[in-house]
Amino acid sequence: MEIYSSEEQQVEAIKRFWHEYGKAILAGVVLGLAALYGFRFYQAEQRNTAEAASTEFSRLVEQRGAAGSEDWLAQAQDFVATSDANNYAVMAALLAAKDAVTLQQYDKAAEQLSWVLANSKQPALLAVTQLRLARLQQEQGNFDAALTTLAQPVPDSFIAIQAELKGDILMQADKLPEAKAAYQQALAAAGQNQQLLKIKLDELAHVTAV
Repeated sequence: MEIYSSEEQQVEAIKRFWHEYGKAILAGVVLGLAALYGFRFYQAEQRNTAEAASTEFSRLVEQRGAAGSEDWLAQAQDFVATSDANNYAVMAALLAAKDAVTLQQYDKAAEQLSWVLANSKQPALLAVTQLRLARLQQEQGNFDAALTTLAQPVPDSFIAIQAELKGDILMQADKLPEAKAAYQQALAAAGQNQQLLKIKLDELAHVTAV
């Protein structure tokens, strides 16, 4: 480090340094402060948005028991459509799907379940929703759509249930070899409660699995 012989030399050195680097230092400070306050503002906005969504969802749930079912279903659909695909929107969509089934508005139920599949990030919830949608499609006789729904992977704990449902749908579609293969997959993955699966396989004992 350079040693200065007098205070004047030190002052001059500081002036030269500031002349050369002062603007860069100020710019760095300004950018740093802007980033800091910008991040804090973002966090505050996120909290406010989450609190608003929570309040609106709580109000929606409170109205569910009091309002007419069709009116509430319309409110729930609006809530989902205008929400930022957050957890509250996912819960509202699942409730809306349940009420739509009760009202026998199956297309609306399928729409809400499909929305959850497209927007949720939770593997277990996605698996449950997949099974619900496939069963709904099965009840409507849309076997190809149900099998397409069940083609998506699920966590290991859901494999047996998924494969058994696939077997049931294939049985209804009169695709017996494919159904037997699905039941065999379910039996291999099932830890307990295998008795019903064995009965289903016994009924297909004469069929050669694919």
